[in-house]
Amino acid sequence: MKYLILADWHYDFWQQAGRDPFAGLEDDIASLDLLILAGDISNKPKVRWKHAFAHMSRLLPADRLHVLPGNHDYYQHIFDGDDRLAEIAHAAGVHFSNCSEVRLGDARFLLATLWTDLELPPGRNANEQYIPQLMNDYKLIRVASDGYRSLWPRDVIQRHLEHKRWLGEKLAEPHEGRTVVVTHHAPHPDVLREYGEADAAYVSDLGEFIAEHQPDEWIHGHAHGSRDVEVGGTPIRNCSLGYPWEVPDPTARIRYLIRDTAR
Repeated sequence: MKYLILADWHYDFWQQAGRDPFAGLEDDIASLDLLILAGDISNKPKVRWKHAFAHMSRLLPADRLHVLPGNHDYYQHIFDGDDRLAEIAHAAGVHFSNCSEVRLGDARFLLATLWTDLELPPGRNANEQYIPQLMNDYKLIRVASDGYRSLWPRDVIQRHLEHKRWLGEKLAEPHEGRTVVVTHHAPHPDVLREYGEADAAYVSDLGEFIAEHQPDEWIHGHAHGSRDVEVGGTPIRNCSLGYPWEVPDPTARIRYLIRDTAR
């Protein structure tokens, strides 16, 4: 049974560039039993998600498609607005699967946005002051339940802890087949090829968590150029597509990411 996990499609940017990353891949996509879009489908989701889903639904049945939001999927939207994102997905016949388990054969996929804990050096206190100056998340995402104020670091940290707790509970449940964790944000700093001042907005150090639970694989997006590594016996794989100017050959990238449950 074949599946594709793809993050960072950034549908709006590819449309603006006049390019379709799935062109020439119609047969490959149609043959999939499962497609997971692991966040950053598009900015302004209330307007653009339906168009992105219509595009994918021409390639494979919508009920094979599961989506979880990335940080960009909250831009011009609200942090506490997953219910509205779910409505848009369901109206298109697509599964909204944030903090959800998806089965394909004897494989289970545990899906969560995750966000980050902002704990990477120079530490949480410094990052809470500095990261909002670097990331558009804190300018373009609002919190409706608190007067539509701007997103704060503490919101992100709390959401990270909630998603990590959910993953821990699911990973503790016995399962005889493969277990694959799928998150938008990255779970370990070793995936970074280069280090920069905004790293804490992309990655958490979940090395102890991974070693404790030892999923068969952890797949993430968000950090477009990150590398595949192994932590605590678990392969960690980047499933990002990326912006059109970053990807001269999307066909090769997407075909590389297609997998079979038998391997």
